[in-house]
Amino acid sequence: MLFIAEHTHPASECPMGMPGGKDMIKELFSEDHIKSAGIGLLGAYMSCPTDEGAIHKGYFIIESPDVASIDKFFGPMEVKVREVKPFSEIAKTL
Repeated sequence: MLFIAEHTHPASECPMGMPGGKDMIKELFSEDHIKSAGIGLLGAYMSCPTDEGAIHKGYFIIESPDVASIDKFFGPMEVKVREVKPFSEIAKTL
């Protein structure tokens, strides 16, 4: 099944600017971690304005057997997960 996971945090709380944050991100998105979670990470996109008052958003396209595997992958990182289908499949039902 195909999913979109969305993560949001204030720019002031971005892990990239915190001690150990870069290492945490590298480990989270490592091939070993992705494989151990049983998912396929098909795409990852970030919107990270430099304004400290801004909101950072991450969008992740994931192939997974279920939402539980995605939750396992992200661990304590809060994400909103929604199943999606290719529009070509939806268009066939119109």
